[in-house]
Amino acid sequence: MALNVQIVDANTMFGIHPTHRLDMSVECLVREMDRYRITAALTLSTVGIFHSHMKGNSITLEAAKANNRLVPVATVNPGVYFGSAADIQAIRAQGFKIFKFYPAEQGWAIDSAAFGEVLTQTASSKAPVMVNASRPGEPTAVGRMASGYPAPVILCSVALDILSEALAVMAKLPNVLLETHELHAPGALKLVADRGGADRIVFGSGAPRRSIASSLHYILGSELSDEEKERILGGNIRRILEAA
Repeated sequence: MALNVQIVDANTMFGIHPTHRLDMSVECLVREMDRYRITAALTLSTVGIFHSHMKGNSITLEAAKANNRLVPVATVNPGVYFGSAADIQAIRAQGFKIFKFYPAEQGWAIDSAAFGEVLTQTASSKAPVMVNASRPGEPTAVGRMASGYPAPVILCSVALDILSEALAVMAKLPNVLLETHELHAPGALKLVADRGGADRIVFGSGAPRRSIASSLHYILGSELSDEEKERILGGNIRRILEAA
């Protein structure tokens, strides 16, 4: 690895996955971080995605307390959430600086009133949010729901087939960023940097379900300058977390 940079992986998880039988234990995640010299990883328990966000958030916090290289990410399922802004503030007070949402995995629509209410509550605490927006129309829906949002909004799981849509949203909303783990096409990263700026891209791998190596080498082997790569690999997400 040519760059001397602290790498922060903004997209990891740990635990049992309902459709994969891979080892996705927190121990496996940390081993992969060691293997590829990842300084820190934003992570959360799969329990919070597929079962109970309350229980999952507790498991995530326990893992982060046991290993300070793990940055805890909170999640809430709007479909079964009946809380208030005070509840979101309480989650923040536990040590969470950022929230992540999983519409496809949990079966709710981004433009639903329930998600809109959750965003209103996270906005009251100025918490950054990450949203999986993997299907056509979802980046646009995120843009509509997050217009005027007072903190960064990171689009995750954007592949080449909806990249133009994501770029259109980024052009209208300067607080919208893009996470990289679904980008693999040659030139796509350079296109995003040219259109939106390298300071609006954050490195993510999807580890340990997905390969850190492929996501990392895609950025390292891109046409971007070393300074741009350093921002994507860690500088941008560190700035967001420090301000949160």
